[in-house]
Amino acid sequence: MRITFARVVRSEWTKLHSLRSTWLTLGTVLLLAVGLAGAIGYGVRRSVQSGDPAPTTADAVGTAFLPMDFLMLVIGILGVLQITGEYGSGTIRATLSAVPRRWPVLAAKAVALTGVTVPVLTVGCLAAFLVCQAALGPDGAGLGDSGVPGAIVGAAGSAALIGLLGLGIGAMLRHTAGAITALVVLLMVVPALLGPVLPGEREEAVLKYVPTLAGQAMYALDGAGGPFDTLSPGPAAAVLVGWAGLLLLGGVAVLRRRDG
Repeated sequence: MRITFARVVRSEWTKLHSLRSTWLTLGTVLLLAVGLAGAIGYGVRRSVQSGDPAPTTADAVGTAFLPMDFLMLVIGILGVLQITGEYGSGTIRATLSAVPRRWPVLAAKAVALTGVTVPVLTVGCLAAFLVCQAALGPDGAGLGDSGVPGAIVGAAGSAALIGLLGLGIGAMLRHTAGAITALVVLLMVVPALLGPVLPGEREEAVLKYVPTLAGQAMYALDGAGGPFDTLSPGPAAAVLVGWAGLLLLGGVAVLRRRDG
């Protein structure tokens, strides 16, 4: 039977779809996204009732997606495990034997990961938004407000792209612990360290291109008002696509060199 890219994608889809850990992870993401959004929205409403200013539409949307940094990390770890799990179990040898060319393997894994995560994340982000706005009550935003649908899509897209970023790191490092550590450093440690190290103007110029902040900008209605202005959603998405693409290309290069 001739190996086609469609068949490779079908194989990777079956592997990812059949793993119980995939659905446990995505189910956990859904529960955390909705539960935390509701709890944070309720806390903000109580603060407003105590005399704090009511949130703007941008603030209300931002409140719904405050847990996204953690959730993006979870999806990134899922991307790591998609390939490092095969190295750990040894099944990667069968995969690479069946597909002599290396790039279709990683490309098919990326397609399968995107196909699984995007629908689940979109539903989760929509549910998180609705629950949070219900908790905010009259101070909440609505789906008909300007920019809100795009913010929901941006939140889901940013997490899915972080998953691809994790897949690329996992392909390059091949070891679960090392790849997860590298992912945490890139997403959480680097942004925290760059701020104190860089002077004010360079901090603003550099940090907006870091994956975590680019992901945040994809679902922000208003990039102003924080420590510095972030990218608008479109350019932020392009930056995150660039990060994911660069790391996936790195993964392909490592597959060719080590497993060619």
